[in-house]
Amino acid sequence: MDEGAAAISVSNHGGRQLDGVPFSLRALPEVVEAVQGRIEVLMDGGIRRGTDIAKALCIGARAVLCGRAYAYGLAAAGEAGVDRAIEILRVDLERTLRLLGCPSIAELDHSYVNVPKTWEVS
Repeated sequence: MDEGAAAISVSNHGGRQLDGVPFSLRALPEVVEAVQGRIEVLMDGGIRRGTDIAKALCIGARAVLCGRAYAYGLAAAGEAGVDRAIEILRVDLERTLRLLGCPSIAELDHSYVNVPKTWEVS
C-alpha cells in the first residue's frame, strides 16, 4: 500500500508453492483487517464452486480469482470450455444467493457465514 498498490491478492497458489501455510480463505480476514479498506482485497485459491465465491465475498474479498476452472475448461473444450466453466460458477453463485435469501452479491456480508472464532483478528 505504501508503494501505491491498488489491490492485494490473498493466495497460496493452490498450496503448490508453500504447503503447510494457511489456505487463502483462512488468511483472508487478517488481510482484510490489515488494509482497513485502503486497497481492494482479492482472493485466489480453493475456488471450485459458487459457494466458495460467496464465502470469500462474505469474509471481505472484493473479488475472487479462479484460474483452475478456466484452465480445466480450456483443456477440455477450448474457448467453449472456458465459457462453460464461467457459466457453471455463475449459476452456482446465483443458486447460493437464492438459498441464502440474499438479493445480490453486493449484499453479502459476515452475517451469511459462520467464521470460526480462531479466524477472528484480535
